[in-house]
Amino acid sequence: MAKANDIDELFRLYYRPLCIYATHYLQSIDNVEDIVQEAFVSLFEKMKGGTAVASVKSYLFTSVRNGCIDVLRKRNTHPEEFLPEEFCETVPDAETVSDSFDEALLWSAIDSLPSGRKKMLLMHKRDGMKYSEIAEELGVSERTVRNQLSRALKFLRKETKNFLLFFF
Repeated sequence: MAKANDIDELFRLYYRPLCIYATHYLQSIDNVEDIVQEAFVSLFEKMKGGTAVASVKSYLFTSVRNGCIDVLRKRNTHPEEFLPEEFCETVPDAETVSDSFDEALLWSAIDSLPSGRKKMLLMHKRDGMKYSEIAEELGVSERTVRNQLSRALKFLRKETKNFLLFFF
């Protein structure tokens, strides 16, 4: 059971996976961050008030999921047509929670790449740019791009224990 003074550690552990989880439901990063922060505030208030939270992970993911449902309900012009059961079928929660942690692990590894290598990786994988296009835009040789991407992927394989989720 977590204590109120553990909130910083819990925030570091769960913030990114919770944000990724919420983005499966919502597109607005502002809404996502607000919902995740509200979940942490709610958890902190519960713990500070002496209420035991048996599973912090479950509490936080459930709070975020419910927050996303609330936003979607408010956004819908016909709230009576919005059925949470249908919402649950669109994204399997257990799988999404697991994927959120995996994606957070991958993004942490990507964030730790040297800035130039990270930029090349994102240009290639996220933006779909070819080596030649990256080389031209960055003013480097195509061979440099190839080498940097090879090093980036080798590092990511090592850091993520051979798990590479190419969500780009």
